[in-house]
Amino acid sequence: MRTIQTLAALLFLVGGIAFADTMREGLPFRSAAGDGHPVDFTLQGMDGQPVSLSQFRGKKPVLLVFWATWCPECKTAAPVINAQYGGPDGEKMQILALDYRETQERVAVAVKSLGIRYPVLLDERGKAARAFGVVGIPTYVLIGRDGTVLYRENVLPRDISRFL
Repeated sequence: MRTIQTLAALLFLVGGIAFADTMREGLPFRSAAGDGHPVDFTLQGMDGQPVSLSQFRGKKPVLLVFWATWCPECKTAAPVINAQYGGPDGEKMQILALDYRETQERVAVAVKSLGIRYPVLLDERGKAARAFGVVGIPTYVLIGRDGTVLYRENVLPRDISRFL
């Protein structure tokens, strides 16, 4: 019995360390291809056009905003993100909002009612969210030009410019 408890505790500890290691800031989310590039995704924008994370690689940092229309915190953050998108920080970084597992029709209604001006992509199957280890909505991931995760939290940083 003691051996089983010890083994269970050890597995819990190792699993926790492995999970925590993938969540640390400063670590790139690397593609399974082993090519050294960050996880890439291609999602449909609200205009129907595909948008890939890789199209911004090497150009400017990218703030990924994982959100959903039912999320009260996401609705509260929309005006703040609009201000960042239209302000000086918006010139230094690309903002991409990835809606988590909702239809284009539902998202379009929310985008209009919230007055969202930044690009919104549809992660209808949650594939990009899983690739970035999203376990709660909202989640904000700021990726540097080189693919390194500079910030990853469930709240927007008060001063995102310090990461740019």
